[in-house]
Amino acid sequence: MFPLSRFKSLSLVVVSLVAAAGVAAARTPDTPAVRVHLSVFNNAGIPADTLAQAATRASAILAQSGVELDWLGCARPDPANFSQRVTPCSVVGWPHQLSVRILPHGRSVGADIFGEAFLDESGRGVYANVYYNNLAANREHTQLSDGDMLGFVIAHEVGHLLLGSNSHSPSGLMQGRWDSAALHSALRHTLFFTDAQSATLRTRLYSGDLTPSHSVLLSRISP
Repeated sequence: MFPLSRFKSLSLVVVSLVAAAGVAAARTPDTPAVRVHLSVFNNAGIPADTLAQAATRASAILAQSGVELDWLGCARPDPANFSQRVTPCSVVGWPHQLSVRILPHGRSVGADIFGEAFLDESGRGVYANVYYNNLAANREHTQLSDGDMLGFVIAHEVGHLLLGSNSHSPSGLMQGRWDSAALHSALRHTLFFTDAQSATLRTRLYSGDLTPSHSVLLSRISP
């Protein structure tokens, strides 16, 4: 067993910024897909084929819940460019426009932390980090490629951004710790959101279609 996120002492992490079952149902004609745009910044400089594999895996996981993922590959920012030009990669708004940054490692997280999702006081978030070197160095998923594992981690963090606070579950993709059974499901490509989580994802995204995008203002508090 190894930890994936951290919510307080847990580890794929939800960092709440104000306070410290079953397989997901497949899409049917009665559950039309909703869409999420995901800006992905490859600050870790991982190979293009690994990133493509991650995009395929994350997209398949969300599609299983009736959510279409538009993956937007974003260039690493130029530190010498101080312009504030708005680009498709810089636009965020809950729930349909989210951002994930793939970093080599975190400055203040342990080696067993693979990702963090940042939420505001309402339990909504648009930003998440994934720590690629931590993921790649872990030897408990040796039968899974780093690209597939990265896709599972990204889907998990997107789940936190959309599902909100306290969204870890005892089974499925949103487990706070993935044991050997979860990894076996991942290897068989059957590690998904639960039925209840899939319904919540669609409900939140449908409701987002009817209201203006929610601006998320973050002020980090250490867990």
